[in-house]
Amino acid sequence: MLYRFRDRAAIVLVLLSVGFSGAVLVAKDFVPFASAVNGLADRQRSWYISTQTNLNVGSIAKLFTAVAIGELVDAGKIALGDSLSKYLPSYPKPMGDRITIAMLLAHTAGTGDYLTDPGYARVKDSFGSLDDLIAAVDTSVPAGTVPGAVYKYSNTGYLLLGAVIEKASGRDYYDYVDNEVFGRAGIAGGFLANTEDEHSLRQFALGYLPDGTTNWRSLPARGTPADGAYVSAKDLVAFHRALAAGTLLRAETLRALVLQPLSAGRSPLPITASTWAAAAAGVSVVFAMTETGYTVVVLANVSEVAQPIADHLLGLLRGA
Repeated sequence: MLYRFRDRAAIVLVLLSVGFSGAVLVAKDFVPFASAVNGLADRQRSWYISTQTNLNVGSIAKLFTAVAIGELVDAGKIALGDSLSKYLPSYPKPMGDRITIAMLLAHTAGTGDYLTDPGYARVKDSFGSLDDLIAAVDTSVPAGTVPGAVYKYSNTGYLLLGAVIEKASGRDYYDYVDNEVFGRAGIAGGFLANTEDEHSLRQFALGYLPDGTTNWRSLPARGTPADGAYVSAKDLVAFHRALAAGTLLRAETLRALVLQPLSAGRSPLPITASTWAAAAAGVSVVFAMTETGYTVVVLANVSEVAQPIADHLLGLLRGA
């Protein structure tokens, strides 16, 4: 285990649990002051994890899609109140006319989870474009759904947002996000292809299951607008900095991007005052941005370890 402490607030990273494999980074005003790394990105090749290693961040990818939508709002190419039909006229009516971009962002459109769709299993290893993936899965909503009425976490909704980005920008989703989100934020990772060649070139971390096998077979050909980008701990600090500095979005647009259900009687929290988490086989992530200027990143390539570590760190920061 490697620890680096730079001041008294460096937060007892001794908490890192037995079996932790990944990277932890804590920054104040985007300057890292505490970090810890442990484990291997590839156990067979003995590639050690660092704070610059790209790890799969699962559903944290939705933040990048949301920011891309916000950029197109700033450019006057999308309005959050626009209907889905405006960009995808072939989407079944009347639902396409009732579902708005804001509903898709906030998981209230009523769309489902493409990851459980039989069509996804058929194309996950071979799709070459977002269109290929969307054509293979059911993106409709059940009869009787009232769009906007109920929060229902939806991966499919973010696939549709990816298609909206393509229509509004006139560009491939991956090209747009690589250049206009990752590139502008200074993120070195991205939607890396899950191929042996890309893995050898970029040395991104494989995910590991409790029995020591990897999650390689369960991964799609590439991440999607809903899931599966690869970024490093340092990348996420850079992303927080770019959001806070207005490099990516206008402040009013950032505030308008509501991705989580609202608490009763409270205004929605902006992206940069929230804690985001992802969990899957061989993936465990917490990315927290606080209103007091802290960034806490816990990235693991094993399951179910990030949340307790992040909870402890955030608790210490609240008491600092």
